[in-house]
Amino acid sequence: MCYTSDENCAKGRGVMRVLLVGNTGYITERFMEEAFPECQALILGDAQVRTNRKKGIVHRPFPEEEAELGDLFLTYEFEEVVYFSNYLTFHGSTEGEAEKLRRVLQYCKGDREVRILYLTGPEGMYDTVTGKTLLVCEAEELCRKYAALHGISVTTVRMPYLYSGTCKKDYLFRLFEEMEEKSRIVFQESPEQGMFFLSLLDLAELLYKLTDDWENAETAWNIPDVFHLTFYDLEKELRKLNRSVQMEWRKEAVAEQVAPDDKKVRYRYGWFPKISILEELPELYTQFLEKTKRQPGYAARLMQIAGRHKRLWQIAEFAAGSLFFEGLIRMTGNSAQFRMIDLRLVCIVLFGSLYGINYGIAAAAVETFSLLAAYQEQGTGWQTLFYEPSNWLPFIFYFAVGSICGYVRMKNLENDVFIRSESRQMEEKFLFMRELYQDTLQDKRMYKKQILGSRDSFGKIFDITRKLDIVQPQELYIETLQVMEEVLENKSFAFYSVRKNNGFGRLEIASREMQGSFPNSIQITDFREAMETLEKGEVWANRSLLEGYPAYLAGIRRNGELVMLIFIQEADSGQMTLYYLNLFKILCGLVETALLRAMDYQDAIEYRQYLPDTHVLKTEFFVERLRLCHTMREKHLASYVLLALDHPGMSLPQADAKLQRLVRGNDVWGISEDRELYLILSQMDEASQPIVLERLTHAGFLCRVIDEQQQSGAVDQEKGREM
Repeated sequence: MCYTSDENCAKGRGVMRVLLVGNTGYITERFMEEAFPECQALILGDAQVRTNRKKGIVHRPFPEEEAELGDLFLTYEFEEVVYFSNYLTFHGSTEGEAEKLRRVLQYCKGDREVRILYLTGPEGMYDTVTGKTLLVCEAEELCRKYAALHGISVTTVRMPYLYSGTCKKDYLFRLFEEMEEKSRIVFQESPEQGMFFLSLLDLAELLYKLTDDWENAETAWNIPDVFHLTFYDLEKELRKLNRSVQMEWRKEAVAEQVAPDDKKVRYRYGWFPKISILEELPELYTQFLEKTKRQPGYAARLMQIAGRHKRLWQIAEFAAGSLFFEGLIRMTGNSAQFRMIDLRLVCIVLFGSLYGINYGIAAAAVETFSLLAAYQEQGTGWQTLFYEPSNWLPFIFYFAVGSICGYVRMKNLENDVFIRSESRQMEEKFLFMRELYQDTLQDKRMYKKQILGSRDSFGKIFDITRKLDIVQPQELYIETLQVMEEVLENKSFAFYSVRKNNGFGRLEIASREMQGSFPNSIQITDFREAMETLEKGEVWANRSLLEGYPAYLAGIRRNGELVMLIFIQEADSGQMTLYYLNLFKILCGLVETALLRAMDYQDAIEYRQYLPDTHVLKTEFFVERLRLCHTMREKHLASYVLLALDHPGMSLPQADAKLQRLVRGNDVWGISEDRELYLILSQMDEASQPIVLERLTHAGFLCRVIDEQQQSGAVDQEKGREM
């Protein structure tokens, strides 16, 4: 990749051209690889990355001359501009922020195709109005005005502060400098003040998703504070890095609180911050030392040596501690106050609690010999102790206490190892989902190249991949139906979900004009003529005009098993062509990628959706499912019935077990905030409703049908809460 003034070089590759400008001192090579892979990027300003034309990265200072900046915009024809606000640096300088932002927006206004991403700090989310929050709001308003006047697509992201161990203007870098040079850190905040910071890698992941699935309308996203850390937490971690550092709290800063998480980013992009600043602090400190060519202090070097020889260090501590307690016992043997305290028992408890059962028993053995020696000095021989059982009690208690304290320590270590193992498993699942998402995006890019390079240049089909980037299957059905009706110009679609080893298909959604024309359930064996073609992964066309068969039939498979059938019930003569069949096949391929990703995502979070050991949806997931069903009914794409179920004499798990036997596979049930059980009967018609109600009543349930007005009120109320 290269930057040239040749338009053919810039456009012929089909690669997005991105400008990163503003407070760019945080940008690293890894950030660029994560946030803008396969993009041509120009960075104007300070950055921790060098020009690498093979990776499509060019770095240069921000131009002072107005004409030079204009030439850059004219030459490179940027498709996206990412502006890093000075407000992303905690206690940083904001001088010149508005003027630089105005200059960048000025050169964007003539290009309606450019997209602007304005990254600013959390001041816009604070609950207290200060001079700084007013300045932040003015900068955001400036972006909105340019967007409205010149038709530019602008997205504002209000986010916690960035941090770095190598950026000299960063707050954390300055803390490390104070810690190393003065051994003293002065905080303007109070210890209990909230601390809002965002990892650069988390930001890279978010930018990747924002760039890939851009909102054309003027949008503002709020990045939440999910870790709820305070400056006292930071102080504790800094003391671990340098135990000699002194902390001073001036409590001069205004105590700020950010707005609660509106979860819009999480629902839209499936993203939330995952890396805490405290997790990265040791690594950032090491990067700071490497950047400034500093050596760790004496205490830090001593801790590093102790970490490399942990077992020898423990043995040395045990020997020194045993000698210390033995000397203390002899020094205080004649003191009346210390006769009330068994220092030998204290030594056993200490080493058993610190190092485990082996050291606890070893300490008990050492103190046993110490007590025997003390008895010997008093003239009591070991024969007397041995033949008098009552004299055994101290020795028995020594070993018992050492074993118990050691066991407690060992149990705590095992619990810690188990929790770490669970954490690693969750991380592996997250990485798998991330790879899955990236693979899907790669497939989308491949389809783009194929479609744009085809004979008829179906550029509009690529937009489908953007619309199908959804992880909720029911919401995906709605979007897929609308896309297929628009692209294929047909209004006779139906989607049937197929359960494993069931042999039946359940109607999930159908075109509005065909409501009531499709049966709610079908038998797969009724379509034997089409199954052989579907087994090969092809689309079946009813060229023989077989009665009872649709015009087109496609199947979607997961791990070799059929999970969905897509019907085109009717097609005119102009649509029974090879061109139309191939177009339908391409759309089904896109739908398959999105649907399988959604299913994998649902499987990954299944344990979060249901109450433990049941198939009862938790309140938030049940409400979301109800909202989607209500949306499909309002659009006349599907129907449903909502039942309130009382289950007298049955616990919730017992009621759940009965419902699994009584209802269909695509029916769902969950609990409300009032802990009431509700059941959604999908695609339920008036003829089948009394049969289902009778079946549930016979099983011991008290059923109450929720009418449409109540359902609409509940859904509207939930929407109001989300807003």
